[in-house]
Amino acid sequence: MRSADLLRLISLAAIWGASFLFMRVLAPVVGVLWSAEVRVGLAGIALLTLMYVTNRAMNFRANWKSFLVLGTINSALPFALYSYAALSIPAGYSAIVNATSPLWGQ
Repeated sequence: MRSADLLRLISLAAIWGASFLFMRVLAPVVGVLWSAEVRVGLAGIALLTLMYVTNRAMNFRANWKSFLVLGTINSALPFALYSYAALSIPAGYSAIVNATSPLWGQ
């Protein structure tokens, strides 16, 4: 592994892990659903920016039902549940449970 790849991996791990810490701090202050909504909203803005920069069309009008179902099941619901869990468990536990997601997806 090149050192640049290792640096990218460590940076990604730090950003990913920090999101659970921020969720632990944010959920009791602003509420469970609001913190999940902010997280999903920021991800949506990032995806729309990426689609704009790469000049790709998402065809919202044709695919809105699929986007709604997929977004609810894969993003909104898990983030809301993680925010709810953040009210009572440490951020490290949330990160560990999230890291086991591929194990449950088989």
